[in-house]
Amino acid sequence: MAALATLKIEDFCLEAAKPEFIERLCKDFALTFPDSELSASETRSWRNSLPELAKLLLQQQPPLQGHILIEYPMPIGSERADCILIGESESGLEIIVIELKQWTQGSVKLRANHGLTWLEVAASEPYTSKHPCEQVNIYRSALEHALNFGDFKPIINTLVFLHNYQEKPKEEVLRANEFSSHVSSSLLRSLNHGEQDAALLLSRLKRPTQALAHLTSPQRKYSDAFILNFSEKLNCSDLFKATGQQTHAFKKIAPLVQQVQTNTCVIIHGLVGTGKTVLAMKLVQHLMKLGKNPKYYVKSAAIGQCIKGLDFAVNGRAVTPYLVVDEAHRLTKATAAGLMDNKHLIVFFIDDSQWISPDENCRSNDIQQMAHARGYHVITHVLDEQLRCRGANSYVDWVYDLVFGAATQAYSSVPEFSVQLAESPQAMEDHLREQAQGNASGRIVAGYCWHWQTERTPGVGTDIHIGPWQARWNQKMAFKEWNQLVGYHEEVGAIYTVQGFEYDYVGVILGPDIVLRNGRIEIDPSCNADRRLSNMRTDPAVREQVIRNIYYVLLTRARRGVVLYAVDPALQQFLLTNVNGEG
Repeated sequence: MAALATLKIEDFCLEAAKPEFIERLCKDFALTFPDSELSASETRSWRNSLPELAKLLLQQQPPLQGHILIEYPMPIGSERADCILIGESESGLEIIVIELKQWTQGSVKLRANHGLTWLEVAASEPYTSKHPCEQVNIYRSALEHALNFGDFKPIINTLVFLHNYQEKPKEEVLRANEFSSHVSSSLLRSLNHGEQDAALLLSRLKRPTQALAHLTSPQRKYSDAFILNFSEKLNCSDLFKATGQQTHAFKKIAPLVQQVQTNTCVIIHGLVGTGKTVLAMKLVQHLMKLGKNPKYYVKSAAIGQCIKGLDFAVNGRAVTPYLVVDEAHRLTKATAAGLMDNKHLIVFFIDDSQWISPDENCRSNDIQQMAHARGYHVITHVLDEQLRCRGANSYVDWVYDLVFGAATQAYSSVPEFSVQLAESPQAMEDHLREQAQGNASGRIVAGYCWHWQTERTPGVGTDIHIGPWQARWNQKMAFKEWNQLVGYHEEVGAIYTVQGFEYDYVGVILGPDIVLRNGRIEIDPSCNADRRLSNMRTDPAVREQVIRNIYYVLLTRARRGVVLYAVDPALQQFLLTNVNGEG
């Protein structure tokens, strides 16, 4: 079942106020949504809001007929609608998507900055929120454009129910002009507004419908409008638009998936800079146009957030036999095996040198073995052209030898790609500010050797202290802005933000967890501050390998030039002596 609970409306109205009903929802949550954690606030919202919704539904005469689905996951993405009502009227299939809020008058304030508008909600831990009408309309759009209803033509409406909210007679914040487009396309029902309109909408549910199966066993199907919009945004995206070289590389991939006759697994190997994520997006677009309704899966929260800028989303509950898996090196073997279930075509993009956590134990040979065991026809393809660092194949090779090799080598820059050494982090920052002019992007990235003190105080304070120079890690869940904005960004990026992305100019701070001893690169995990790494019981050699992989990724994010600084004096001296940055 897709939803946390599916009941007849009449049964829900009888059960909603019973404590054991909420207890049953809590018990079933982990089974229904194994990748999510149930919060106390979510349980509290069920306890407070579901009985109020039941009262609203019971007030309708004649009694409503149909079903309610509680915590319904969207066909694409990870969001869930609070409730969905489904039934039939004389006009056909009726669906009402409901957003429930416990807000009270005075608890919500309007905030605006840089042309963006949002709501700030007072709570034990204050939080920001989209307007609930905007949120519920997003759910409606996902159902309309990504879910297969077969021969049914659903009429989908939306209802926001604020069961504790008394609207002001004038200057009501929830009906401010800034939100007019959202409020006009959804029904907002509060204590003193929208009662008749809500009753009229609910009265359309006159009998149950066989179309319920399309919600309980959702199949993915993109509308023509969805595919067109995605394609237009992809083709104009600063982050994911394919270059001429990448388009040429894709032409070698497309025939592999064009007409697969049997269940097929394609494994695409690509080292850093070969454009795996861009090509994965290009493949999703290609399969959409072929009518295959593909799903896209990636573990990276940074990539997942940026994909939303294409009006697309990672994963989703609606099933499809076509799947594109990006950054497969970050999977566990169990996850990879689960993704293979019931697939006609599954494509993995992978680099066996880019896993960045001990639990990311899936390698390309594991995928190949699992695919053969399931009877898949297996195709392998290698992306053999490095497209990121313009003409700097020698630099990528040097980085590989530096991080993974037995000995350190000298390096000389090439005209197409500058490698500079900074005498201090401040000198690095000054250099990047100068380079990141016009439409160029400049970023500092660093090994995770400083605790994230500013996690709960975004924009305030510092985390990284190297001599007199100070900086903070990039803001939590602000991946899109950090990765997309041109110019220099003052906040420093960690591995979880930068993997899968590239920038024109990059400064790399090699932290105290990577050092030079007796002419060899060594790793000191005790200087690494990543709790995800230190909390795991794992072989010390595996931890060391993770840190080497992380620096391999950090050192290969630049398109036009890189500037290096090492905290370890011996490594810094080696770089100053052995790297010729004149090009």
